[in-house]
Amino acid sequence: MAAAPIYIGPMSRGHMQESLAACLADFRPERNQTTRALALYSAAIAVSDTESLQQAATICRGLGASHEQVYEVMLQSYLFLGFPRMLTAAERLNDGNAGILRDPVDAALWLERGQRLCRQVYDSNYEPLKQRVEHMAPEIFLWMELEGYGKVLSRPGLDIVDREMAIVSCLMIENRPVQLHSHLRGAINVGAAPEIIRDVISDLAPVAPDGYAAAVELMKKLGLF
Repeated sequence: MAAAPIYIGPMSRGHMQESLAACLADFRPERNQTTRALALYSAAIAVSDTESLQQAATICRGLGASHEQVYEVMLQSYLFLGFPRMLTAAERLNDGNAGILRDPVDAALWLERGQRLCRQVYDSNYEPLKQRVEHMAPEIFLWMELEGYGKVLSRPGLDIVDREMAIVSCLMIENRPVQLHSHLRGAINVGAAPEIIRDVISDLAPVAPDGYAAAVELMKKLGLF
């Protein structure tokens, strides 16, 4: 993977927005186009610059992503970025048509599929994670499976690899190395090719240098860089 230019020094929000705008302007991926475009859109939600949000969504559609795929990346962002940034993204994505409730409330189903996906993502780390989190606060683990993995990340409309790469992207912007480690491993566990992961993290190097450095270090530990 070619070395990407890295900004040295504290990354202000303004500089991050400028770097993202430049990244979007130059974004012409030759492989893994849709996955990388969706990940870049997720980064735009994290940065929360309205012009970049609109441009990133346009790029996604130009590279073959459906409205539903972009919509799902927008929806899942609240798990990692909160409602304010999700709502900003939703407003920019709205095309004037009324939304459709695609996944009606079914708590039992959400919990069932959330437990299944959580086990898939964490693999052998599932039981240690469950014990650790339940020891701290049992509600958190229940909500993680019910709401995070069941209600949101198991929704139809977006492949789980694309979901995980979008999560990796926003966690790089936020520079959350602990969660980034979990979702890099999770991406691998659900079938993401190392090439796709390297492409996504490389795309974001100019925008999130600290997150990029953390991702590279984690990838080295996993033997994938």
